Amino acid sequence: MWPRWIVLAFACATLAADNRAAPVATRMRHLLLHLGHGIELRVDDLSGRLVSTTAGPPVFDDVKSYVVEIDAARVAMTPESLTNLMNNYVFASDDAPIKKLKITIEGNELKQSGVLRKAIPIPFTMRGTIAVTPDGKIRIHPSALKAAGFLSKRVLDFFGLELEKLVKTTTTPAVTVQDDDLLLDPERLLPPPAIRGRLTRVWIERGLLVEQFGGEPRKAIAPADNRYTNYMYYRGGTLRFGKLTMTDADLLLVDDDPKDVFDFSPADYEKQLIAGYSKNTPAHGLIVHMPDYDDLLRRGSAARHERADR
Repeated sequence: MWPRWIVLAFACATLAADNRAAPVATRMRHLLLHLGHGIELRVDDLSGRLVSTTAGPPVFDDVKSYVVEIDAARVAMTPESLTNLMNNYVFASDDAPIKKLKITIEGNELKQSGVLRKAIPIPFTMRGTIAVTPDGKIRIHPSALKAAGFLSKRVLDFFGLELEKLVKTTTTPAVTVQDDDLLLDPERLLPPPAIRGRLTRVWIERGLLVEQFGGEPRKAIAPADNRYTNYMYYRGGTLRFGKLTMTDADLLLVDDDPKDVFDFSPADYEKQLIAGYSKNTPAHGLIVHMPDYDDLLRRGSAARHERADR
């Protein structure tokens, strides 16, 4: 039989592991998430959970302290945000293989132009179709490719110059090249907070790149008060924000201006928190009303201009 102190130590370790693993269920609807670097992610609907990356609970003030584990979600990005994502984040390092990238949408295809970093910089343009690989990556397959302004895909193919030989992505883990196809890993593509989920579909709709994760949510949570349409809701587990720690979390962040999407910054949310107000619910939950993040930026800019004019 094991000594009593070993049994107690094992029980405490197991309990601590269980506490670390306790997720916070989440539901997000009608959001525009500012992820920094000029990147905006539109969230139509998302259900999943926050999973801590540390020994403690998820901390709102530290976007690296948790992962958003997705059961089901539909999200989208504009070509401008895709351009900023690639230039300012994915290919931001000095040794990145592609620079000065610009992404636009033409019909059901992505058009990309930029510069390949070789011994001599090579400008290129590429149009490509999009699809999902069996393991949940975004596949961009070129339907037309020109390098140096005049070498077409047909000429490059003739000389055996596949995209894989032209572009080396060893320094960019979110992007790999397979023959002529670019493969984008959605779990590595975005700035924190990191996401974890299975991409099941990708398509172009109304000038946006749209992604579907998972299928239809089976047990998606929703706030008890159904008046709110634009919100972030957190339920269960432990959640920390500022100096507060909420156990058995029941936190609802709502848009103070529901006429448009809820503009929110995960990394800079405190400004929205300070500018908003909160109230307790009969079930001991908390509802926080917040102004849109871009409204705060405009107010700050207007105030600076007003002071400068005095």
